[in-house]
Amino acid sequence: METKRKIAVTYSDIMDRHMAQIRTAAEGFEVVSEEGIGDCEIIFGQANAKQLASAKQLKWLHAQSAGVDHYLKMGLSDGVILTNSAGMHSISIAEHMMGFTLMLMRRLHSYAIQQPQHTWDYLGPVKSVYRSVICVVGLGGIGSYYAASCRALGAVVRGVVRSPRKTAPGCVDELFTIDRLDEAIKDADVVALVLPDTKETVRLFDRERMLKMKKGAIILNVGRGSAIAQDAMTELLESGHLGGAGLDVTEPEPLPADSKLWDAPNVILTPHISGGGLELTVDLIVERFIKYLKDYMAGRPFERVVDRKAGY
Repeated sequence: METKRKIAVTYSDIMDRHMAQIRTAAEGFEVVSEEGIGDCEIIFGQANAKQLASAKQLKWLHAQSAGVDHYLKMGLSDGVILTNSAGMHSISIAEHMMGFTLMLMRRLHSYAIQQPQHTWDYLGPVKSVYRSVICVVGLGGIGSYYAASCRALGAVVRGVVRSPRKTAPGCVDELFTIDRLDEAIKDADVVALVLPDTKETVRLFDRERMLKMKKGAIILNVGRGSAIAQDAMTELLESGHLGGAGLDVTEPEPLPADSKLWDAPNVILTPHISGGGLELTVDLIVERFIKYLKDYMAGRPFERVVDRKAGY
C-alpha cells in the first residue's frame, strides 16, 4: 500500500469547517496534526525549532503569520520553500491600530480607568483624527489599510517605504522613502510602525529619532518590538515628550512584570494579539493556503515566496 504524503496543520485557530476545506483540497495527502509533523511534506501554521529539526521530509512551510523572522533565525533549510500569510491580517491589525489611535487621541483609555472608581472628572482637551498628520512607517497590507482608514476620517497621511515608487498609493497624501524618515515624522501627530524584524529596522526609533518627533505625538507599534528603543521610549513618555503609545508588541515578549513601561503615562498595551481572534482573518489565511496548495500540487510557482534576504 502506497504511503500518503502528509500535511501537518498546526494553526491553532483553525476550525472544523476549515479542516474540511483543506482535506477536500488536499487530494492525495493525509492531513495530520502536529503529532505527525516528523514525516510531513508540508506544514501549515507554526513550528518550533525542535519540530522543524524532526521534519526530515519537509519541502514547504506556509506560516500562518506575516512575520517569519523566527524561522529565519532558526536556520530553516534553504531547501524548504517558505511562504507566509502577509496581507491576511490587514483588516484585524489595522482596526486595532485605529482603536489605539482614537483611544489615545480622545483620552478614552483614561476615562475607562475612571469608571471603576466611580469618578466623573473632565480630563482635559482631546485631539481629532480630522486634519491631524499621521505618518505610517511601512506600507504593506496592514499599513495601507490603516492609512486609508485615517485618510477617510480626514487626516493628512504620510507613508514611508523602503524603496522608491513611481507613484504614491491612493491611501496616502505624501510618500517618503526611508532615507527621509526624519522629515516624514517631524511634525506628525501620530507615528505608526508596521515593520518586520530585520537588521535595518532594529532600533530604527532610537532616542535621537524619537526626540525629533513633535512634542506630544503618539507612537504606535504593531510590527515588532525591536523597532523601538523601549527604555528610551519609556523615559520620553514619562517626560511628556511623547504624548502616548499604543503597543501590541514589546521587547521582550511577554513584557516583564517589573518593566517601567507598564506604568508609563498614556500607554495602552495589548499582548501581541492584534491579528488574532477575528474569524474573518482565519478564513482569509486558510483561503491563501488552499490557493497555494493547489499551485503546489499542480507544479505552478507560488504568487509570492518569502525573500529570505529582505526578511519578509
